[in-house]
Amino acid sequence: MKKLLFSLSALLCGVLMNAQTVTTYAGKQYSGTGNYTGFRNNHKDSVYFSAPMGIEVDTAGRLYVSNEHNIFWIQGSTAYLAAGYTLDPTDPGAADSKDFAGSQARFSRPAGLAINPNTNELMVADLNNHQIRKVERFINTATQQIVSTHAGVKSFNGGFGDGSNASAKFNGPIGIAVAPNGDVYVADRTNHCIRKISGGMVTTIAGSAGNPGHTNGTGTAAKFTVPFNVYLDGNDLLVADYGNGAIRKINLSTLAVTDLITTGLFGPKDLCKVGSILYIADGLCVKRYEGNVLSLYTGSTSQQGFVDGEGTDARFSDITGIVYHPKSGLLYVCDLGNNVIRSISPSARPEASFTSSTTSATIGQPVVLSNTSSNYPDVFKWKITPASYNLLNNTSLSDSIVYLSFSQTGTFSIQLYVSNQSGADSVLKSNLIAVSSVTAAPVVAFSASETQPKVNETISLIDMTANTPTSWRWRISPATFIWMNGTDSTNQIPNVKFSNGDNYTITLVASNAQGTKSVTKVDYIKVNSMSIANVNHQSIFKAYPNPAHSFLNIQAFTEGQIELWDMYGRRMEMLVANSDLNRIDISQYKNGTYFIKFISNQGIYSSKVVINH
Repeated sequence: MKKLLFSLSALLCGVLMNAQTVTTYAGKQYSGTGNYTGFRNNHKDSVYFSAPMGIEVDTAGRLYVSNEHNIFWIQGSTAYLAAGYTLDPTDPGAADSKDFAGSQARFSRPAGLAINPNTNELMVADLNNHQIRKVERFINTATQQIVSTHAGVKSFNGGFGDGSNASAKFNGPIGIAVAPNGDVYVADRTNHCIRKISGGMVTTIAGSAGNPGHTNGTGTAAKFTVPFNVYLDGNDLLVADYGNGAIRKINLSTLAVTDLITTGLFGPKDLCKVGSILYIADGLCVKRYEGNVLSLYTGSTSQQGFVDGEGTDARFSDITGIVYHPKSGLLYVCDLGNNVIRSISPSARPEASFTSSTTSATIGQPVVLSNTSSNYPDVFKWKITPASYNLLNNTSLSDSIVYLSFSQTGTFSIQLYVSNQSGADSVLKSNLIAVSSVTAAPVVAFSASETQPKVNETISLIDMTANTPTSWRWRISPATFIWMNGTDSTNQIPNVKFSNGDNYTITLVASNAQGTKSVTKVDYIKVNSMSIANVNHQSIFKAYPNPAHSFLNIQAFTEGQIELWDMYGRRMEMLVANSDLNRIDISQYKNGTYFIKFISNQGIYSSKVVINH
């Protein structure tokens, strides 16, 4: 699996506040092995798997799973064959090492999977062939994916030997990771060491071949016992050291091996990271490591079974693989003992709430509705009754923040529906906003979408004036700014970009038939002097594809924060950068130009991206 990052005293604390839900995602549960139903166009709930072991997500969201002698992928509700044998897995000839396309290819117990983030090729730890195989990138469902041998000599008993890809020997390679530069890291289980494939050569970077143990050190001076999987976390390679019940860490610059977790684990087989949280497949359960605290996340430390449910009510039987799917926001695990794929929601159902900038407005006065729901909803649907309103600042009823004005007098009810992968909630505030007609001169007020922007960052100035002005004049001092997006000083909601780090005083003059009024906010906008660089950002991060259609991938090369902004100075997304591939689901956003802003201790960088569905 493309590996990227739980104190024992907290291990038995029970379910976390964010109650996670375990469900059966694919497959029909049974004990033992030996069943296939084929994976060409079968509904994922009707297939029989046989000891699924490895799991991975490609850049298009396909979920790949290694079965007993084949590899399949799931998208939507359908399971498809990628490559390998599809009949009775106990048949003679079901297990072999053959480089062909699709169902003509042969594996012998494919285990760990990893996607090359640049090519979308699937790397496979072919356990019983003692080889590393490669499945070409997906083209379409009518084109079979070609399998080739990437490294290792086919062997019955395995062996050990560094050297060229064609001559190197492995012994039970089971876990795998691929770096952004294409280097492949392998947990060579029976050799008790970690191997690297780079530039056509295989080398041993840590562990002593054939000498198990638990020793920290540099390179081959270190010792592992049955390393089961590896996960890339920036410049560190994390190792699920199964035989030692530990998570170890290899610094890829120095090859120094140190301990990350040494207590509280039974036998870790896989791991993945979501933000700063490390999830560990540990036998009958998943454990969570955050802030140096290890805790039980879901399942049981001692009771096996097959139970869907909340947190520690769920039961598993031998979890061998775990991956995070950024599109669904779910964790997926291979439940080998039950022959199914399970999904785990890492967050609770949202609780809907919102605020309004005012509950008393005049016709035409801008009002801001702001989502304040808990538990991170990612879908928003606003309903305003009656429907006599106008949306402002290019917002829509599916945005987290909505700008609008009302076109008739009366009382208006506001409802917000929110959802995430764990469920949905809604809240209705009846007769929330009273709207009256204009009888006096303007009562001038305004706000800004951001009051502490960076140099070269576009923001919106938002008129909030009561009594429906018919004209506006904005004044900004000092004059080191630019009007943006075709707006100017006479717009009700102009967009502006500041070119200097300074404090800016903003004045709004608003008029209607009853008079002209103004308001000034001294030093209201405080611009950070650290500018946003539009050049040389590719050494810090890379955003692709561009134009983007459904997902935007951001490869981060340092720690930082990723933000997606639109042309109107509104921040649409914010996430902490993983050192592996970061992904933003852009399917809900309108076509147009957006900006990726990357904030790190090295500076602030931006890159223009186009969304075109």
